[in-house]
Amino acid sequence: MIRVLLVDDHAILRAGIRALLQFQDDMQVVAEAADGLDALRQAKAYQPDVILMDIGLPGMDGLAATREIVYACPNTRVLILTQHENREYVMPAMRVGAAGYVLKRAPDDALIRAIRIVHAGGTYLDPGVSSVLLDDMHRQEQGQPRDPYDSLTEREREVLVLLAKGYTYQETAETLFVSVKTVDFHRANIMRKLSLENRADLTRFAMQRSLI
Repeated sequence: MIRVLLVDDHAILRAGIRALLQFQDDMQVVAEAADGLDALRQAKAYQPDVILMDIGLPGMDGLAATREIVYACPNTRVLILTQHENREYVMPAMRVGAAGYVLKRAPDDALIRAIRIVHAGGTYLDPGVSSVLLDDMHRQEQGQPRDPYDSLTEREREVLVLLAKGYTYQETAETLFVSVKTVDFHRANIMRKLSLENRADLTRFAMQRSLI
């Protein structure tokens, strides 16, 4: 039996996936979570075989949660299930240890197949994002300059998104459980690495990359 943890901040979507998996003789939904921090708690408590993880979660996002879960629960496989298909999400997801990446627009049978593949120890990539990885490999082979976004750490990406959404330094610090001084340190690094001048540039960058 494949024990599954559902992580998404939309209750209706979780209910739909739960109903779908209930029709599978080899799958069982053992828990649900609506944010990254709760996902980490549930993963530690239930030790599921597979976690279906959304990226755009409140507080700790899906990528940060995946990184923590992969470290804390090495026998659990994380399958990203998201609407995002741009490289700003695909590449980081694979780097933090996700075992697969499925788009929410994929057909039901593709999701079921992906769960079984990652549970068996394989890697699953939605056909809709395969070209993203191939393009990245091609860029590296051709010696083309890396996207400056790739130079950001996972924490810097979290700070970038929150500040672009309009969070204050204090709100960002509370969300990420860090100090305001740490947030300002990451902001300075972000501005330097992306060659941005002010917060308006930062917000514009995030919007152009569909990060918010």
